[in-house]
Amino acid sequence: MKNREKINSKDWGKKFLLELKDLLIGAAFPFMLSIILSSTVISYTAYGSDDDMGLKIVVLLVGEVMVIAATVIFGRQNGTTAYKKTVQNGNKRMVNAKDDVSRLYIGEYSLVKGVLIPLISCIPFIIFQIIEGAYHNTVCEFALMYAFGWAYFPFKLAGVSQWLNFIWLIPYAGAHFGAYIWGGKTEKKKQEQLASAEEAKGKKKK
Repeated sequence: MKNREKINSKDWGKKFLLELKDLLIGAAFPFMLSIILSSTVISYTAYGSDDDMGLKIVVLLVGEVMVIAATVIFGRQNGTTAYKKTVQNGNKRMVNAKDDVSRLYIGEYSLVKGVLIPLISCIPFIIFQIIEGAYHNTVCEFALMYAFGWAYFPFKLAGVSQWLNFIWLIPYAGAHFGAYIWGGKTEKKKQEQLASAEEAKGKKKK
């Protein structure tokens, strides 16, 4: 990618808002999947007695695999979409387009975004977990169980401190980050092949 032109200082506020909007869109589906899987499959971990511990663990493992798989799918899609935007915005800038999206490099591929997107989707979990850890209450407990069970139940079943639940942000964000890179690299190869094909077609016409 070519070196970026310097953004005017007065445009940084606009760039921040547009980038935040793009990040929120990227985080929306992982967030919804977290809630859906936690309130359905993983929620069964909350029921039954200690005699059902084996079944609870199996259900939890299945739920965790589904969450990671969904995170990988959406992470790859986010990486693909971001690289497409990089190419599209670059083409627009070549013809001196004046729209804010291309002019301010909005939504373009960046490794930082590969980490920010999953962390943004986990902001509600972080808030509820901090409040629950500091002061136990049924509202936060309910939210953690049925919206973020993938991070709440593993250490809950193990009977250890719930402050360790934050550890689950690492594999969650890591899965998205790795898939984001995968999607970006795949799209980059595709774009390079398309460019080569267009170049070869142009040479044949001469």
